[in-house]
Amino acid sequence: MRKGLLPVLLIILLISGCAKKNITGEAGNITSQDQPSGNVENNGNEKTEIIKGNSVKESGITDAVNHTGSFEVKMGDYKGEIVLGISEGAFYGTILFFNWGNGTPQPLKELRVNEDRIYFVRSITTREEIDKYGGTAVFKQEFYGIFSKDRKIIRGYYRYAGTQDSWEAVKK
Repeated sequence: MRKGLLPVLLIILLISGCAKKNITGEAGNITSQDQPSGNVENNGNEKTEIIKGNSVKESGITDAVNHTGSFEVKMGDYKGEIVLGISEGAFYGTILFFNWGNGTPQPLKELRVNEDRIYFVRSITTREEIDKYGGTAVFKQEFYGIFSKDRKIIRGYYRYAGTQDSWEAVKK
């Protein structure tokens, strides 16, 4: 019974898609969920996909700029960068691990930011994403974090395949 569960879960992950949105320009327009996703120019010739998170207005944050910027992230032996931004009144973000994949930042999916907490999903669910980000298999990681009072540190945990571990991000 258990041996047959993994293939079923993988099929479900492959079948279930995620609505994508993107921005164009430096932090330009975010497209609607019904439109095909696109790319934004980032760091020269590199293209980075962006997916819209919650709106700043619904977040309840009065000074949203303090929640944005580049953060050095550490998750176990993996080190990288999280970038959080705002475009057209909504949060967006990317995550990149320097010692994983092919160096292409992954969009933060299901991003939710409020006054002191952050939630997002890092996942690869299609063959195209495996090729684009350099993964070897589909996966889903759910990240939960709490901002420090000065908004310079995020500490939290992530869940992956039934396990839980910690992560930390420090503003650059």
